[in-house]
Order: sequence, then C-alpha cells, then structure tokens
Amino acid sequence: MQKKVFYHVIGFVLVAFGIVGIIFSRLGASPIDAFNYFLYTLTPLSLGTVAVLLGLTVSLVCFLIEKKKDMIYSVIFLFIIGILIDSWKFLFEFIPADVLISFYFRIPLAIFSLFVVCFGVAITMTTGLPSLPFERLLYIINKKVKSIKWTKIMIEGTFFIFAVILGTITNQLFEQVHVFTVVLVMFTGPLISMFIDIINKKRIKGEITYAT
Repeated sequence: MQKKVFYHVIGFVLVAFGIVGIIFSRLGASPIDAFNYFLYTLTPLSLGTVAVLLGLTVSLVCFLIEKKKDMIYSVIFLFIIGILIDSWKFLFEFIPADVLISFYFRIPLAIFSLFVVCFGVAITMTTGLPSLPFERLLYIINKKVKSIKWTKIMIEGTFFIFAVILGTITNQLFEQVHVFTVVLVMFTGPLISMFIDIINKKRIKGEITYAT
C-alpha cells in the first residue's frame, strides 16, 4: 500500500509540473487549466488554491451522485495537487523573463510538459488508488453516455466555453487558449493510453521476472 501511495504522489508531482509548465509556455492550456488560470487572475487566491476549490466543487457533485465514502481520499489527493501546483509555480517564477518570452524555450517547454503530465496521469491511473475528482466525473458521466470520447468532449467543451468567457473578461484569452489547447485536446488521451500500456507491460514483465 505504501508503495502505491508513493507512486501515486510521484504521479501528482509530474502532473503538477506539466500543468504549470504548459501554463508558463503561454501557448495554450487545457480548457480546465485555462479556466483555473483565468479565475486565478480574477481573485487574490493562488493558482493551486483555485484548482483545489474547483476540484472540491466537482467532488461534491460526484458525491451527491454516487455517495461513495472513498471520495475523501480523492479530496486529500486534491489538496496535494494544489500544494504541488503552487510549489512548481513558485520555482518557475525564478526563470528569467527574457527566457520565458522566447519561443525557443516556450515550445519545447510546452511539448515536454505535455509528455510529463500524461505520464503522471498514467501513473496515478495504474496504482489502483482513488482517482481525482475530474476522473471520477468522467467515469460517472460515461455510465450514461457510454463513450469516453464523447464524455471527455462534453466536459472539456463545457470548460472551454467557461475559459473563453473568463479569458475575454480578463483580456488574457490568447495567453491560455491558443494553438496548444487544440494539441492538448487531440493528443492527451492517446498519450495517456500509450503510457498506461507501457507501465502495465513493465509491471507484468517485472512480476514474471520476480516469479521466476
């Protein structure tokens, strides 16, 4: 159990890094992260705190629908993610401004962060521990829709609309809703699936090696 928790937290560390890296690249974040960023710019709260509050709202919705007590673990993990996001953001702010404005830095940062966040999500999804609120929401809606693809489109589409509204209000729309937003929508799912397959294959290979 301790080993699973360790890997789960490592996954969160990677996810938080990827989220912050993509935001700092300013080439376009995922609809949910863009929504969080714009909300963060409108409040005195930290980016991690905004992410936690949104996650808590989703947790409440999931609990009201399923009423599963293990939701408490998802909430605990959610607070860990919030702390990690603020920690990575604090470290990223030490990067010189002239570096952050360079496309030669921002493009590789965005691509690298995409792979990191997908690998992190894959780790958390293969530990067998309770998932984060948005993953639970995905599963709950999918029970009705019967299609992960369309369920994901519904959730991301809704937050895309919210992000565009808030981005317009803050006059920072194209900082976080841009070309890379489309890349994230198209490639996040396939990359997560690829990493899950790699992790599962390594786990099975390790178990066979250990057994022999």
